[in-house]
Amino acid sequence: MLCLTSSGWLLSQQPDAFESLLASAQQAQARSDFASAADFYKQAVAIHPEIPELKANLGLMYYQTGRDEQAADAFQQAIRQKPALFVPNMFLGLDYVRLKRYKEAIPYLKRAALLKPTDVQTHLGLGEAYAGTGDARLATVSYLQATRVAPENADAWYHLGVSYLEHVEADARILLTRHKDSGYVRVLVADNLADQHAFPAAAEAYKNALLLTSVPVGIHASYGFVLIYQHDLQAAERELNAELKENPGSLLAKLGLARLQIEQGVTEEAANRIQEIWKTDRGFLRANIAKFEAGMEQSRRSELQRVLDGREAAGELSPGFVAAFRGDSVSDSHDRADSIKDTPRSNSVTAAGASHLYASGNYPQALAAAQKLALSAATEAEGLYWETKSAQKLATEALGRASEMDSGSPKLHVLLGDLYRQRQFFPDAEQEYRKALALAPNDTGALFGLSLALLADNQLDQAFDVAQTALKNNADDPELNAVMGEILCARDDYPGAEPFLKKSLNTKPEYVSHVHALLGSVYAKTNRTQEAIRELKLALADDKDGHIHYQLARLYLKVGDRDAAKQAFEISNRLRSEGLNRAAVAMQQTSVDKDWQ
Repeated sequence: MLCLTSSGWLLSQQPDAFESLLASAQQAQARSDFASAADFYKQAVAIHPEIPELKANLGLMYYQTGRDEQAADAFQQAIRQKPALFVPNMFLGLDYVRLKRYKEAIPYLKRAALLKPTDVQTHLGLGEAYAGTGDARLATVSYLQATRVAPENADAWYHLGVSYLEHVEADARILLTRHKDSGYVRVLVADNLADQHAFPAAAEAYKNALLLTSVPVGIHASYGFVLIYQHDLQAAERELNAELKENPGSLLAKLGLARLQIEQGVTEEAANRIQEIWKTDRGFLRANIAKFEAGMEQSRRSELQRVLDGREAAGELSPGFVAAFRGDSVSDSHDRADSIKDTPRSNSVTAAGASHLYASGNYPQALAAAQKLALSAATEAEGLYWETKSAQKLATEALGRASEMDSGSPKLHVLLGDLYRQRQFFPDAEQEYRKALALAPNDTGALFGLSLALLADNQLDQAFDVAQTALKNNADDPELNAVMGEILCARDDYPGAEPFLKKSLNTKPEYVSHVHALLGSVYAKTNRTQEAIRELKLALADDKDGHIHYQLARLYLKVGDRDAAKQAFEISNRLRSEGLNRAAVAMQQTSVDKDWQ
């Protein structure tokens, strides 16, 4: 006898038992009792193994209970019977991602994306799979598609931002491997130092890069801005004019000269120059306002705003122009979109095209142009330079969207804070941690991250206060004790640091070497040389830039072991060189112990 179930399946035997199993499975699933639901679906599959949807449901229950291998087997059986089923393809792909079998995950997730292009989870999973195989570019494409199908999904924007940062790091590794002596690597490091407001180091890096023959367009103007921030106006004017001599149409040089006029008190002339830049390229001005205003005294900023407001009232300026300086996000979003539409899109692969798109704030097109440029051996370094710069900007925009979109989530703010801190964007990290703490004042992760960010940014008193607050409720937490010990070391309070560091020796394995290094410093500063040597030897795994070997060498000299000292100095010098190269890859400043200098 054949009968049609409520689910639409045509059955020939045991209809009552089968229907009962389905009902029980659905009830268990509804109350999130996935283990029981799996048992019911398994019995149903035994009755009707010809129904692939049943096997897909069984796999889903296994997936929900973490039985990944069994889930994969059930999904595979469903797909063999009916390859066009969306659920088993998507979840088999996600299951393989969970099992870190990334290459196996990709074809199933790709098929799922074709079957249901609007499913955001599929695109997120595919992005994670590509990232797991080390393909940052295809991961970025998948995460970008996730933001297109679900533009209000904060998770999609977060993963896109992280993917762009991984893209940056992948390009930087290629730059260092193939073009380590290139001017593009040197200028990339200088640009990053400038972004971190490390202006003396940035100025020195630009100065050294200018001695090389092949450097990106705009280096004189970038150097000029750094000199302005250091209040060396005469040298800044020299560099800005040098840029205009090489590149007469340089809007960055003209913007720098406008900033010089602001500093010199000729605000009306500066406003005229800014208006001309706006008429030439609105996108450029909007993308570079932060650079123009950085470090400007409030009195000069107010004077410029007064001049612009007056011209707007007289009908001489568009509202969009003045809104750009006010930071009006409502006007900004429409005008920015229009400016990107107006930016020429050229199919010609030229450095000028990539640099122009970047300067105009059209970072997606700049990235695409730079990628084409990087395909040629002759222009690879230049393409990678603009590719890295564009991806950095896109990462900032995506992560900013994620932060705004899920502003009520402390967890996301902590994740963003950790991300920025690990990449040494300390002011951004501090901002995210404080957002998390505004929502959850006792969040240990936020307090821990904020204290580390403040410490790294040399805000020692604030770091101490935050760590002290965190320890009130978590006095035995090893990570918090470790950071308090490090803060006290940075404040030269070595006796005070010692008990905190000893309490933190059972911290996470990845932190243990660093704790030994700090204890070594404590013992060295308190004249316990042998104990210091013992601790520093335990910390050698943490020596990324040679400074631990350097301290150890000095201690060996102190106890008269010249051979050990010589060997430690040699290793220190080698690690220092390698450490500086790694810093160039990551475009980060290397943090060095006081004894190193």
